Amino acid sequence: MGTEMTAWHTGNAGVVILVTNIEEKGCAAIGFDVFAKQPGGIYPDTPEAIRQELLRDIRKKKLETLVFTHEHADHFCPEDVAEALKMNPDLRIISTEETIRRIRALEPEAGRLTAVAASEQKYRVVSLPGMRLTLFNSIHMGDRFADIQNLVCLLDAGGKRLMLPGDARPEKLLYERAAAWSKKIDWLIGPFPLMGLPSSRRLIARYMELGHVLAIHFPRPDKDTEGWRKNAQHICETADDGLPVPVFGDEPGKRYEL
Repeated sequence: MGTEMTAWHTGNAGVVILVTNIEEKGCAAIGFDVFAKQPGGIYPDTPEAIRQELLRDIRKKKLETLVFTHEHADHFCPEDVAEALKMNPDLRIISTEETIRRIRALEPEAGRLTAVAASEQKYRVVSLPGMRLTLFNSIHMGDRFADIQNLVCLLDAGGKRLMLPGDARPEKLLYERAAAWSKKIDWLIGPFPLMGLPSSRRLIARYMELGHVLAIHFPRPDKDTEGWRKNAQHICETADDGLPVPVFGDEPGKRYEL
């Protein structure tokens, strides 16, 4: 069809989706949770070389839209975002109320910041060059984080439909709302528990027609004392439920053809 799409895994939960129109030699890009910094945390930071490459792409306006699903440090680093805004003051950023508040505290003159209200119960639709982004609020996984606003991102681009749920709790309402947008999801790009928990897999099989999965957001190997990654992979490879075995995003910097 003359269109190619790739996912560049920038580390932990970070992904840049790039859509290239071969015939017109044009491209469109959008980044999700690409700046992470939590020294000593369970999850890895964005590698410095990748961080610098992201900033170069932002300065050259190859990457003009960023989305942050929530404010946790393993998804969002306000200082890196402030640096990115200095590279390109026209950079568009879409996120939660708290994330945008933190950005404005560092860059009060930033103009293209869009906050989705925590009280918003409908879908928020944003038209971007070469793609269409739909967002909705969800509960963050883990009871102690239930008060954290989390954005689920649904992307229509390159003739495909993608779901990037951030740290959404894998419950019935999540999959119902995503399926109301599109029952068929070509790529689910999200944290490993969505495919590693049998309860989540049952809900996915019930509500969605899933093409492919890129599983990301794995803990640092030295911090994975509970064997989360190993257990998730075992479940994914042995479950007899018809769901696709994920591609495991273990290599920051790797690009995946979608």
